[in-house]
Amino acid sequence: MDEIVRSVHRLAHRGAERNHMKRPITRLVLPATLALGSLGLGLLAVATPATAASASHAAMDKTWHGKITKLDAKMGTTEAFTMTVDMKVYVVHYDAMTHWVMGTAKNIKVGALVTVTGTLSGTTIAAAKLSA
Repeated sequence: MDEIVRSVHRLAHRGAERNHMKRPITRLVLPATLALGSLGLGLLAVATPATAASASHAAMDKTWHGKITKLDAKMGTTEAFTMTVDMKVYVVHYDAMTHWVMGTAKNIKVGALVTVTGTLSGTTIAAAKLSA
């Protein structure tokens, strides 16, 4: 019985030594880790608005008013037509997700006046809104 008490006492003493050794490490490492982590989050917060602002500027919608000059072939679910705006030629792509402000796809005919709101890539407009 006396031997069991001594072994339990030794185990309890070892555990106390281990906890005692962990305290200085925790006091040194934990604050440094938290400081570096906070710095990283601060840099992320500073860098994010600039990235979001440049991305939103690139995807800004613009509106064009012109006349349909040619109906292009339907490619899968996307339809297209060619329109002229002040002597410039644009190809307009639209699909089922395009919002029709006035009229419908049935109004898309050669010679019809249209208003297109969308994003420009080269001479191709990805229509977000159409009026015909």
